[in-house]
Amino acid sequence: MARFRIMVVEDEESSSTLLNDLLTAEGYSIELASTIAAARERTKGEDFDMYLVDRTLPDGEGVDFCHELRRGSRTRKTPILFLTAKGSADDKIEGLRAGGDDYLTKPFHQGELLARVEALLRRSGRLGKPETLEHGPFKFDFDSRKLTIKGKLTALAAREFDLLAMLASQKGRVLSREFLLETLWGYAPGQSPETKVVDVTVSQVREKLGAAAEKLVTVRGFGYRLDA
Repeated sequence: MARFRIMVVEDEESSSTLLNDLLTAEGYSIELASTIAAARERTKGEDFDMYLVDRTLPDGEGVDFCHELRRGSRTRKTPILFLTAKGSADDKIEGLRAGGDDYLTKPFHQGELLARVEALLRRSGRLGKPETLEHGPFKFDFDSRKLTIKGKLTALAAREFDLLAMLASQKGRVLSREFLLETLWGYAPGQSPETKVVDVTVSQVREKLGAAAEKLVTVRGFGYRLDA
């Protein structure tokens, strides 16, 4: 993976350490800032591929810093992910209206965070789309949008293909229903709709996978993963 540069604006030392270790292990280059002032100063002379921003900081509100980034000529299109304990529906709406691209509440699942970071980089055009993807017996060809399992072609509908490919891209990490709804179905963060569309799609995919259906695992109370 290219060493994308991510600015983490977080004042809690334990959270900063966790984020630094987690993202560095995935190949990202991390810059830490514990205040808005420090983040603002570093942003003046350096370019970043993404910002992870807490809402409650010692010298202000992360939403205000988001507004600043959106007004800057160099940062107005840089992906911003809010990572915060402020998790009400109104909080999420406020963050997104301020210009945030995504919103994840603490405590968070590590695999979910990594999936959201990758999705934002891909959406912004910084992370190109692969031609093929292999995960265990599964091989995805994105140009032809075909799936083969141990060399055998398996026909999937468009949304079924996208869901399984998304799970495969995360290499066994668990993805929540909320994330899948937002990324694949276009729901806004925090909507939490009473819909079973993810579960129904997973069920349809399992019916088409044959013996490989056991690789598509339900993690109760959270979401799904695809084992290799």
